[in-house]
Amino acid sequence: MALGDITTTDLNGWQYRAIGVLDSLVKTGLKAERYPLDWTITSNGALRGQVSVLSPLSTDDRRGVFEEWCRVLNASQPRESKRYEEGIRLTAVFKHPTNRGDVQGSLVLDIDLPLDEDDQEDADRG
Repeated sequence: MALGDITTTDLNGWQYRAIGVLDSLVKTGLKAERYPLDWTITSNGALRGQVSVLSPLSTDDRRGVFEEWCRVLNASQPRESKRYEEGIRLTAVFKHPTNRGDVQGSLVLDIDLPLDEDDQEDADRG
């Protein structure tokens, strides 16, 4: 099956290449005792690594994890955007070279804004 000039073989090949890069990143992270990310591989073979919002880390520690992965992957300067649910999202993009072309990806960190006093009182009351 072809979608324009791109075939399903192309898409599957790009995902397979991204799996190899992800395998390498996870192995290197394990050896370096780097905090893991939640990884996704898109249908076009791009990687997306996100610092888990469910991690027990503080916001500062989560930011540190994000910054470390940005350094390791030589990612772009993070771009900040507002989230619909309140808070901000930091996004940085990277390219990881392989012998069959670059695998592109992004790193994401979602940060909730601190509650103001009224919101904190409501949260404390349950």
